[in-house]
Amino acid sequence: MFGRMNAYDRAIVNIRDRVLAISEQVDRQLHLAMRSFIEKDETLALTVINADDAIDQADSQLELDALELISIQQPVVQDLRRLAAAMRISRELERIGDYACDIAEIMLRLKMKTEWFKSLTDVPRMAERVQIMLKKSLSAYRDLNLTAAWELDTDDQEIDRLYLELYDELTRYVQNNPDAVEQAFGILLVVRYLERIADHGVNIAEMVIFIETGERHPFKRKVEPSS
Repeated sequence: MFGRMNAYDRAIVNIRDRVLAISEQVDRQLHLAMRSFIEKDETLALTVINADDAIDQADSQLELDALELISIQQPVVQDLRRLAAAMRISRELERIGDYACDIAEIMLRLKMKTEWFKSLTDVPRMAERVQIMLKKSLSAYRDLNLTAAWELDTDDQEIDRLYLELYDELTRYVQNNPDAVEQAFGILLVVRYLERIADHGVNIAEMVIFIETGERHPFKRKVEPSS
């Protein structure tokens, strides 16, 4: 395939592939952060925190390279949208990586030596759904799959529902069990971060639609595209 491409086309594909490589790093970070939190594993938490700089650097370098390509090549509209979307998606991924670090840092601050005051089955279930949603958004980006991209808004509404259910449950529990406030607040922060990560997944999907249609913030109109 690359043999039939010129250097400019290869550079655009390289930018896309680097975004996808960053997404794999971020997915691993989120997975390890949730494991560190659920299992109270300080070593995993520190692994997540120490790996964050590499993601930040990859995002910054991608932005510089994309801007250089734009300034030198003056791409046509479609290619310009691809490069703009790549920079935006890379930044969304960098922010998700920051949330993974935040989750790891919560575990370290709690310094858990005892068992959780409640079963955390709902929290990893929410995390799993968020990671599935994030992978779906990146798959839509890789394949420029508009159908999958449009589904992300509905997927996000399910995450919002789970977040509100957990929020209500935890706040009610704390009212009757003040000794659990610190743990409950930590869990509330984690599920809030997961909800925000899902929002970033929606932003990635919006960039997929932008590449193909030029439309920004398509979900705000709440109308499914005609087939």
